[in-house]
Amino acid sequence: MPAEAMQTAASFVQQLAGDLNKGDLELPMFPDSVIRIQRAFGAEEVDINEIVRIISSDPALAARVLQLANSAAVRGNIEILEVRQAVIRIGNKLVQSSAVSFALRQAEQNAGLSAESRKALKDIWAESVELAARCYVISKKYTKLNADEALLTGLLSALGRLYIFMKSLQSEDVDYAALEPIVADWHPAISKAIAESWNMSEELVNALEQQLDTNPALRESASLAEVLSSARLILQHETSGEPLDASEYPLLQRLGIADHNEPSVTLDAHADLINAIRQGLQG
Repeated sequence: MPAEAMQTAASFVQQLAGDLNKGDLELPMFPDSVIRIQRAFGAEEVDINEIVRIISSDPALAARVLQLANSAAVRGNIEILEVRQAVIRIGNKLVQSSAVSFALRQAEQNAGLSAESRKALKDIWAESVELAARCYVISKKYTKLNADEALLTGLLSALGRLYIFMKSLQSEDVDYAALEPIVADWHPAISKAIAESWNMSEELVNALEQQLDTNPALRESASLAEVLSSARLILQHETSGEPLDASEYPLLQRLGIADHNEPSVTLDAHADLINAIRQGLQG
């Protein structure tokens, strides 16, 4: 990397460090309604009336929540037509997930973006959805964790990358593609800080911080950190086309994802559920 580019990257990293220290981590291009929802759910006592008011104030978000409530992933016997009914049907975690997925899609479709920037955002959005779907399946099929919270964890794991990318757009001198090798290790800390500001659970926050760890600390029972790390490992190998060997990752054996008689690890047996979650989030 040329000296000038290195200096620019270093200045950008210093800015990220300053943002983290100040707790100044507002997400550019994120709809205000989505931020308000996350903070409302972070209150000591969640007020469903307030949640419904916030969602209803944004017609596009309301449509998204209703769409998820009527999707194949969570569909009931009766079609949901009102926001309050949708919130009750899908529950707090899926409402939060719906809001985050809505915000990610809105950011990607921002009319002011270049084709290159739109593609970068689309890639971030797509990865978050794929991770969320796999987190949901792993938690539901191999642990006793709340699968809806695991899904939310997968979605939120992209917030750090999203923040870094959006900040790079605000500086004409910064090329996100060139920054990627330098800031890759920063995004877990940023995701963690944003989740903390939204008063997310301690376990979820810890999972975001440890998301690049391929062997999180062993706990008495499965953790969201293990679920997210497993989902990332599996997705990375699916994307690369290289077989995932369970013998290299004790984590997969601990969770029971790996078959002792079959070294190659996949979630192919749960492809229909993964696809249902994917479609539910993408709309």
